Amino acid sequence: MTVDVGSVVSRFLHAVLWGEHVVVWEMLSPAGREHVLSAGERRGLDPLQAQRLRLGTSPIEERDAFLSGLVHGLRVDFSLVPLEDVRPAGDIVRRDDGAVEVALECPASFGSKGWFAGVLVLSPADDAWLVDKIEPMVSGGE
Repeated sequence: MTVDVGSVVSRFLHAVLWGEHVVVWEMLSPAGREHVLSAGERRGLDPLQAQRLRLGTSPIEERDAFLSGLVHGLRVDFSLVPLEDVRPAGDIVRRDDGAVEVALECPASFGSKGWFAGVLVLSPADDAWLVDKIEPMVSGGE
């Protein structure tokens, strides 16, 4: 793998922070996209719109509206920590299926350790890592 996991995690978090919704979508694996679309459908996303997004056939305006909502939702999920300070904690757990779990943290205002901010699950794809699942600390488990 030519790209290290920590760099991918940092790039993904930067894309969320700065609202780069197309970059966020491109950094999601097929499993990550399916997770996001399934969560959207449970929250009222039109199944036909979800299918167009899956297939990449939705009009740009429709895609951008959905992805802007996705990025907004991720920012809300991370709202208890300063997103600009969230970074990989350095602990990478390798799973049997080849995926990795990367703990996220942000600096604490006191003490030497950072505050736990969540976990990203990534899987290898060609010469890159793609995000399978985003588990912010404050998430309701979606």
